[in-house]
Amino acid sequence: MNQFIKFDIELRNDDRLNNDERLAYAYLYDRMHSSIKRREFFDQKVNAYYVIYTVEEMIKDLGVSRNTVINVYKKLTACGYIIKKKVFNGATRFFLPHFYDDSSNSIPAKVSNDNSNQTNFKQNTAKTAVTAGVDKTNIQHQNKTVKISEFDLMQNVVDGLKAKAAFEPDLINTLVKYSENARCLYQYAQLIFKTKKASLNRLIKQGYCKAKQALQFETNYYMQNDLVKVMRNLIIQTRTNHKIHNKAAYIAKSLYKFFDDTVKNYHDRINMSTIKDFNIPIVKLN
Repeated sequence: MNQFIKFDIELRNDDRLNNDERLAYAYLYDRMHSSIKRREFFDQKVNAYYVIYTVEEMIKDLGVSRNTVINVYKKLTACGYIIKKKVFNGATRFFLPHFYDDSSNSIPAKVSNDNSNQTNFKQNTAKTAVTAGVDKTNIQHQNKTVKISEFDLMQNVVDGLKAKAAFEPDLINTLVKYSENARCLYQYAQLIFKTKKASLNRLIKQGYCKAKQALQFETNYYMQNDLVKVMRNLIIQTRTNHKIHNKAAYIAKSLYKFFDDTVKNYHDRINMSTIKDFNIPIVKLN
């Protein structure tokens, strides 16, 4: 017997996605219908169901290379279709903020006692509802409706920035203040990560041996305070200046310069300290 997954026609209207990304999301969305019926796929901290879909599985289903699947997941994350949560000693969890279970008329399936992370996901599903402006997601948990608000999704991103990126409260608060939703917040953070990494690699090749220390929030306390001001100004500029068409590129270009200057200033401070502490030995003449 042939099995099918449903493909939402609205995915075709998102010009940011290619066919591999659209199909991958359709697979993830279809598997979520199985996850919401099983207790072991509910994350208590995030208060939401998730999907386990390994890179190897997606390689097989899409018929593409590993690098292509990795890039597909990155693109779906950047576009706000999925939120990835890495688990220590476990498979990556995929949360779908736009998932909607419209099978409320059907009888909820019993929770399985099987603890396996693999699910039988190729099944007939109801029509999906993927819209960029969804504020809340309804899911079924123990026959009760659980609502995941935009605030919850943003809090999930904030927790990641605190734990993994070492962002200080001032920087996080600034990004949250000027972000309309979790996707926007994530995109601002991604711009910071990517430009910082690119500057680091370039300046190390240019001979700045302390570039890594200069671009670590933990070792360069000057940087984060300045970054708060820079990001606030850049976001305001891109929103008020209608002549700026590619806002992400504009912010990225300014951040490249910011991180380059940060490394150079850090080296200047080190060099000045070295000169200041240098003592000329005094030779006594007989």
